[in-house]
Amino acid sequence: MQDSKKTKAQLIEELAELKNRLAELTGEPSDETTETTETTETTDSHPRSTRNEIKTAIQLIGDFGLVEAKGLDLSDSGIGFELEDDIPFDMEFEVDGDLHQHRAHMVWMQRLDNGRSRFGFQFIAAPTSSLLWLYKELGGDSK
Repeated sequence: MQDSKKTKAQLIEELAELKNRLAELTGEPSDETTETTETTETTDSHPRSTRNEIKTAIQLIGDFGLVEAKGLDLSDSGIGFELEDDIPFDMEFEVDGDLHQHRAHMVWMQRLDNGRSRFGFQFIAAPTSSLLWLYKELGGDSK
């Protein structure tokens, strides 16, 4: 995505990531390198919650069937589209020995230069489905 089309928050996050990468390469500490990132920027009139860095495996189960989308643009290299409905997921992860199970909607995705993808999910106040339990019972393993 062109920088001119990115939001302020996306540009700030990208700059912080670049500063951290540079600090790793040069061995110098970065003012952006901390265990806890306490950013509370306001984006699109919504206050941003405090971010706390975690390093944990997360199991995701998509809870959706057929998804209908509205096509926006088409090129030789891909297609752009929009969805009208949320994409729900159940997730499970462990932080500091505590098991967390949440239901969430995917709210953003970013393809990184290293070929990986980064996702953002918003927790919703809804019970998780039995899919997590069923997956464990069937011996599923995401590792």
